[in-house]
Amino acid sequence: MNEMGSKTPVSILQEMCIRNGNLPQYELIHDGGGSHEALFKYRVLVGETTAIGSGRSKKEAKHDAAKCILKRLNEVETSSPEPIPSEMIDVSYVTSPYVGKLQENAVGALQELCMTNDIQVPVYKVIGDEGPPHAKQFTVMCQVSKLEESAVARTKKQAKQQAAFKMLNRLKRSLADVLTLTVNEKGNVLSEKEEDRDVNVEIAVSKYNMYKEMGISAVNTHKKPIGQKISGYHTMLKSLDSVLLNRLREGEENLTKEAAEDPIGVLKMVLEELNLDAEINGVEATTSNRHATLLSISTSPESVLFGVASTVDEAYNLAASSALEHLKLMTA
Repeated sequence: MNEMGSKTPVSILQEMCIRNGNLPQYELIHDGGGSHEALFKYRVLVGETTAIGSGRSKKEAKHDAAKCILKRLNEVETSSPEPIPSEMIDVSYVTSPYVGKLQENAVGALQELCMTNDIQVPVYKVIGDEGPPHAKQFTVMCQVSKLEESAVARTKKQAKQQAAFKMLNRLKRSLADVLTLTVNEKGNVLSEKEEDRDVNVEIAVSKYNMYKEMGISAVNTHKKPIGQKISGYHTMLKSLDSVLLNRLREGEENLTKEAAEDPIGVLKMVLEELNLDAEINGVEATTSNRHATLLSISTSPESVLFGVASTVDEAYNLAASSALEHLKLMTA
């Protein structure tokens, strides 16, 4: 590989100018630090030749200006009495350290996604540092729980951004169905899934009406924390406090009787008190006189109870009764 490939535009221009006794002069002509999307501009002067470069940081703009003037010097005749060696200004070998740099703050976006969804925050480690001092390559690893992504770049900051970008995309692809995303993000991630999804509108409407009559939500809207450790699952519900559940545990006569006669109604009141949602799904019967129902409650982890009976209503009531007993036990 040509030695030029390991140098930056600024270092190549500096070396070329030192050989010819005419050092480059840089001038910051636009400081965009106060704007929403910062844009900096540098003007560089070599003899009578000038060029302007831009970038999202002063260093990036300076490298861009150096590369622009190298191209210009390669195109025009130089008045120098000692010709510049052609290999010194062959910009085809010049690579700015900012090539491929992400234009978005992936580190911030990943941090926000993890905090919003109660996922363990990212941890970054520099795991590689190779190359000569003027052309180092850094490898940074991004770790979220047991997931790892790494990236290589000319600066630690750039490698960190690229590793975060990889992890961000990995989480969005893998956990698209459970992550809390913005409308645009979710639309982009799920676009392919939407094309293949077959929705039976008639069944969906009938289920919604049935749940509405029962007073239980057809859609589980409670946000599920997805970063919790399995080892602590058995203690998760102990932090929930319900006056109604306490009264049921104490065997209060009127409420106990109501729970036996209308378990769905009492369960609805308990869920409202605990700020939880529930979702009911019927299971296709294997025999004509048996019906099964699954009732999911948005606890963390999710609680799933079932009821089996000769009628659909009885199956719903059995599932609701089981849910009340489950909540009484797990919150005690």
